[in-house]
Amino acid sequence: MAKCIAVMLHFRNVAMSVRCVGSLVSEGVDALVIVDNSEDGGVSVRELKQELEGASIKVDYIEPGRNLGFSRGVNEAVRLISRRERDVDVLLINSDATLIPCTVEHLLQAVSGTSPVVAAPSIDGPTGLVPARTFYRHLTATISPVGPGWRGHALLGGACLMIHRELVVAPLFDESFFFYGDDIEFGYRMTRRGVPLVDVPAGVVVHQGSGSSQNGSLFYEYHMSRAHLVLTVKLGYGVAGCVLLAVSRMLFLVLRAAVRSVRFGSLRPWRGLAMAISDLARGKLRTLTPPAERLGS
Repeated sequence: MAKCIAVMLHFRNVAMSVRCVGSLVSEGVDALVIVDNSEDGGVSVRELKQELEGASIKVDYIEPGRNLGFSRGVNEAVRLISRRERDVDVLLINSDATLIPCTVEHLLQAVSGTSPVVAAPSIDGPTGLVPARTFYRHLTATISPVGPGWRGHALLGGACLMIHRELVVAPLFDESFFFYGDDIEFGYRMTRRGVPLVDVPAGVVVHQGSGSSQNGSLFYEYHMSRAHLVLTVKLGYGVAGCVLLAVSRMLFLVLRAAVRSVRFGSLRPWRGLAMAISDLARGKLRTLTPPAERLGS
């Protein structure tokens, strides 16, 4: 099998990360970079190292001591890989994901040519088995399985991506995004570059979902609202287009906050939206990573 190096972001849940690594080992992956985003004083990554000691996979650890988010975390791993290796494909996988047999083989076949390609397997998640390739519609800020509509572009689900060796250059992802929206911007940028985004239905990633964030938490509400607003200036529109997108996003986000506030019986959606607007206006970013002892509260 052709060579690839895997990248996984670890966030506190040792058992989940061990399952993911075990899946990689069973798929024949023999090299892995783990970025510790746990921000827990190194407690969980020390346990993870003990669990993986003796495993038949070479593991490099990046331990920044704080949560870098998805984009920067992946970029740090890509920088490490590109300094050491040439002509190697990179497999990005979420720590809350596992692969069915032969998925890596199918993904490597999809990127085996000389031209840059990004490939992803089908996703078996909370809503069932779905294709990895979907479409982001700019005007409505919605994801569609059937096409981009009048204004939109393709993207691949970020639970598992195989990155062609020619693309393994940092920054791979836009660090304006912390945890959400990066896959949408990445899909747009790759589409603009003419890089095919290939769905590989012969492979499947089983994705638990919300492995490092809790739906409805302040972390989730803040970063999701922030991502929607940041995207308005990342999709190639002029000043007038960005203003119109921003206005439509604000209307959408206000409606979203109202619905979710009722759904969860909480003001967190409103608070997250207000904080996102305030921070973007001031050029700030709060990670809102919960203290380790409060994880899941």
